[in-house]
Amino acid sequence: MTQVAARSERRTDHIVAALVIAWLAAAVPLAAMLLFGATGPNRFPVLRGTLHLVYVVTLACYLIRRGPAAVDVTESPRGLTLDAPVGRLAAAGAALALCVVGLLDTGLLMLLLAAAALVVLFAWRTRVTVRAGILGVAVSVLAFLSGGITFWHHGFVAKPMLLFTLAAVPPMFVAGGLLVARTRLGAVRMLERRYAAAWWSFLTGALMFAPLGLANAAYRARFGPAWVDEWWQPFVLPLWSGIVEEVVFRVVLVCLLFALLKPVLGRAPGGGIAAAVLASAIIFGLGHGKTMGDLLGAGLGFGLPIGVVFVRRDWEHAVGAHYMINLVPWWMALLAT
Repeated sequence: MTQVAARSERRTDHIVAALVIAWLAAAVPLAAMLLFGATGPNRFPVLRGTLHLVYVVTLACYLIRRGPAAVDVTESPRGLTLDAPVGRLAAAGAALALCVVGLLDTGLLMLLLAAAALVVLFAWRTRVTVRAGILGVAVSVLAFLSGGITFWHHGFVAKPMLLFTLAAVPPMFVAGGLLVARTRLGAVRMLERRYAAAWWSFLTGALMFAPLGLANAAYRARFGPAWVDEWWQPFVLPLWSGIVEEVVFRVVLVCLLFALLKPVLGRAPGGGIAAAVLASAIIFGLGHGKTMGDLLGAGLGFGLPIGVVFVRRDWEHAVGAHYMINLVPWWMALLAT
C-alpha cells in the first residue's frame, strides 16, 4: 500500500508540475502578443490555437486526476425520472429536447430551464430553505448591480434579458443547489455555509483560467465597446456573465441533463457526466453565435473546461474561471479607449 501511495503521489506531483509549466507556456506568449499588439484573427492563429489547446488538455487532466475522488453516483437521482422503461424513455426524450432547444434558441432554453427550476422547487419544496432563497436573491442582485445596470444603460444586453435573469436566477440558483446535492456533481460552497472556501474557490478558478482569459483577448480583432472608460468597469462587468451564465449553463443545465441521462445510461456515472458537460459546452458556445468558430471557441475552448472545473470542483471555481475569461478582454477594451 505504501508503494501504491508513493506512486500516486508522484503522479500527482507530475500533473501539478505539468499544469504550472503549461500555465506559464501559454500565459507568457499570449501576454506578449497583447502587449505588443500581435493579436487578431490573422496574427499567429496556429500558435494561439496550439497554446490554447495544450493548456485546456493539461488543465482537464489536472482537474480529473487531482482533487476529490471521482464522483460516486450509485443511485439514480430520483424525483425527476422513473425507473420503468417508459420513465427512462421520457427522461431521454426530455434531455434530447433540452439539447435541441439549446442548439436552436438560447432564450427559449433559458425559459425552459427556469420552468424546470420551478418544477424542481415544487417537487423538493420540503428541502427549500429561507437561507437558500436569500442567497439566490443576493447572487442575482449582485450580478445585476455589478454589470447589469451598466449593460442596461448602454444597451449591451437586451433589457428583457436583464430583467428575466434578475427574476429567474434566484429560483434557478436554489433549484440548482438541490440538483447539485442530489446528483453529487460539483458543489456550491455558499449553500454549504463555507464562505471562505467559496471566496478561495473563486480566486483559484480565476488563477487557473488566466491563460484562457489572455487567449480570449488575443483572438479578438478589435477591443470594445468604446464606453468602457472607467478603471473599475473591467473588475465588475464580468461578474454579470460569470454569475448568470454559470447558474444557467452549469449548475442547472449540467445537473439537470445528468439527472435525466443517469437512469438511461446505467449505474456508471462517467458517461452521463461527460455527455452533460459536453452538451452544456456546445449549447453554451452556440449561444454566443451560430458559427463554427463560436462552437469551437466559446463552446469547446472555454465552455468545456469551465464545465469540467464545475463538476470536479464547485460552482465558485466556475464563476471565477468565467470571470477571468471575460476580465482580460474588458481590460483591453479599457486600454483601447
